[in-house]
Amino acid sequence: MKNLTTILLCALSSISVYSQETSYQMTTTSTKEEFLKYSEINGSPYLDADFKLAKATCCNETLPMRYNTYADEIEYKKDGMVYILQKGLPYSKIQFSDSKQTIVLETVNNTPEYFILSADGKNQLLKKVSSKIQKPLQTTKKPASFVEKDDKSSFIKNDPVYYIKTEKNLYKAIKSKKDVLDLYPDKVNELDKFFDINRIKFNKEESLVKLVSFLNQ
Repeated sequence: MKNLTTILLCALSSISVYSQETSYQMTTTSTKEEFLKYSEINGSPYLDADFKLAKATCCNETLPMRYNTYADEIEYKKDGMVYILQKGLPYSKIQFSDSKQTIVLETVNNTPEYFILSADGKNQLLKKVSSKIQKPLQTTKKPASFVEKDDKSSFIKNDPVYYIKTEKNLYKAIKSKKDVLDLYPDKVNELDKFFDINRIKFNKEESLVKLVSFLNQ
C-alpha cells in the first residue's frame, strides 16, 4: 500500500497543473486568432461536469475526478488544485464510486484514448464518447467580421462509436454484422445463428452488450 501511494505521489508531481479555467486556441477568422475559455462556450465538454469520487485501480487513494470528452483527458482535484491525470500506465483504469462507471485507456490505431467500459470479460465492449466545437453561425445581413455579443461557440456531442476488444487484443469499430464476422472468422456459424435469432442494432449500446455477452459464453 505504501509503495502504491508513493507511485501516485510521484506521478502527481510530474503532471502539469491546470489554470483556473481551461483554455485552448481556435481560429475564428482568417486573420485573427483568439483564446477562448470553456466558460465562453455553450454546453459542456465533460461526460459529467461535476467532479465525482473515483480512483485508478492501481492505487488506494480516491479523488474527485471527471472526464473531458473534448480533450480526452481525466481531470482530478487534490489539495484545492485541478490536475490532468497522467495518460498511461499504471493509470489505465478509472472506476467512479457513485455511478460504478469504468473508464479505460486503450491504444487503438497507435493512439491512446479513453473509453467507457460498457461490457467486461474476455471480449469487451468499449464506448468512445467525444465532443467537438461548433462555431456560431453568422448572418449574411451583417458584415462577416460582426458577431452578436451573445453569440457563442457550442460544445456538441458526437455520436458514440462502439468498439469490440477481443481476447487477442484486437480492436474494431462495430457498425455492422460484417464488422463482427471479420473480427471472429472462426465463429461465423455461431454468429450467423445468433444474428438470425436476435435483432442487433449496431448503434444501440444495449444491443451490443447482448452481443458481447454472447461472445463471452
